[in-house]
Amino acid sequence: MHRTIPVALLAFALCAPALAVNTSFLKDAPITRLKADELKAYRAFIDKTLSDGSDGVTAEWSAPKTTFKGTVTPAARFKDGALECREAVIDSAATDRQAKGTYTFCRKPKGEWGMKSPSKAATR
Repeated sequence: MHRTIPVALLAFALCAPALAVNTSFLKDAPITRLKADELKAYRAFIDKTLSDGSDGVTAEWSAPKTTFKGTVTPAARFKDGALECREAVIDSAATDRQAKGTYTFCRKPKGEWGMKSPSKAATR
């Protein structure tokens, strides 16, 4: 059984309406500290890292206005039926909160990545 954690807000932002996610637990996630334009930039960073990042190589992003840092470490790609998928460790920290988890993302038909399900989630 998979457990969700607050860093899943990022995954929710990547999911759009295609996947249903219970978001009530996200109110304390580090990503809630980002401004709307920063969240959009962070989402683009994660999409690019999942698409172009090398297995096991960590990419880092910092918000330009907010005290927030995030890292994404993508793992090997795999197929889930017709979908291209990839696990990634996402670690994020804001001034007053921090979270880390391993998530499975799959590329949606239009090319963007969406969360399939959290796999090995842990909070710090």
